[in-house]
Amino acid sequence: MKHKLINSTTMAAIALLSLAASALAFQSSGHSGGCCGQGESSPAKTQVAQQTKDVQKATVTVQDGKYSPATIQVKKGKKVILTFKGGKNMGCGSTIEFKSLKQTKTVKEGGTVTFTFTPQSAGEIKFACSMDMIRGKVVVN
Repeated sequence: MKHKLINSTTMAAIALLSLAASALAFQSSGHSGGCCGQGESSPAKTQVAQQTKDVQKATVTVQDGKYSPATIQVKKGKKVILTFKGGKNMGCGSTIEFKSLKQTKTVKEGGTVTFTFTPQSAGEIKFACSMDMIRGKVVVN
């Protein structure tokens, strides 16, 4: 009986170590979750929208399963024109949803789509892919 217990315990430990090694190898290959095997957008990169007299403009690239930049900074009360440019390996990120604005558009590789709105109050306006796995936001000051 001891012999079987040792074998079962050893086999379980080997299986657990194998699973952990596979997970580590998967993370090392650049995958960090996200939809369609893609990674989520990094919140560290923020872009301040370009200001003209009446309009604030910014461009977000959709590529490799992320939005870049993922955070856009704008001022309230001024019209915002936010352009999404389609790159390679967009995955579900090609469909962009601004739920609070009730706007959804799909960008094709090499193409662009534009969202236009005027934020009336400070806060965040979030956008995400259709699966809500790849995310970004517009920070309104």
